[in-house]
Amino acid sequence: MNRWTVRAAWLVPLVTVLASMSVHHARGVANAPIIFISQADFPGPEALIFTLGLTVSGVWQAWTVWAMTQTAPRPWSLERVIGLLAAGCVVVMANRSMYTHLNAHILAAVGIFIFGWLWLGMVQKRLRSSGATQGFAQRKWALWCVGIGIAVHFIAAAVALLVNPDLTLPTANAGHPWWTIAALGEYLLVGGIWWGIASLEQDLAVVQNTAA
Repeated sequence: MNRWTVRAAWLVPLVTVLASMSVHHARGVANAPIIFISQADFPGPEALIFTLGLTVSGVWQAWTVWAMTQTAPRPWSLERVIGLLAAGCVVVMANRSMYTHLNAHILAAVGIFIFGWLWLGMVQKRLRSSGATQGFAQRKWALWCVGIGIAVHFIAAAVALLVNPDLTLPTANAGHPWWTIAALGEYLLVGGIWWGIASLEQDLAVVQNTAA
């Protein structure tokens, strides 16, 4: 595993999300200025970008997790299992559009958020006393971003449903203020996960050789 192995694990999904959302807005089919990331998986070119890009991302992230845990903490550690589950959820979400498989899509997205957060926390715990200090502070802030993002995302979505139980995604009225707040929470938590992965580049020398 080298620096580009880790870099691709966050850069490919970032480019994919930015490209699909940009195309979605450019086509004039976005139903609000601020939308959920998955709303860019709309029938058309953006759906192709979204599905292919995030499928590749999930597979690559699984390979990154696998490579990181070849020798440490041990081949089939909880860290590896949780990391692979997070990566698997990325692949499932990419191939289960919210427009046609909303429930499956939501479950996969929740899996990404929770498993991704847990995995990053496990990596941080393992590296805490290993000498991997360069990225430690960044991962700490990234973990806070994910945690706060998850809270904002789910609380805002719950409030939106209390305000109007008939307002569900993806509908023409998805620009409801509380859904907008939930989308911003999603940006924060997803960005936090990517930031945490990116910080591993700074400690690559010890990532693969540190026991739990």
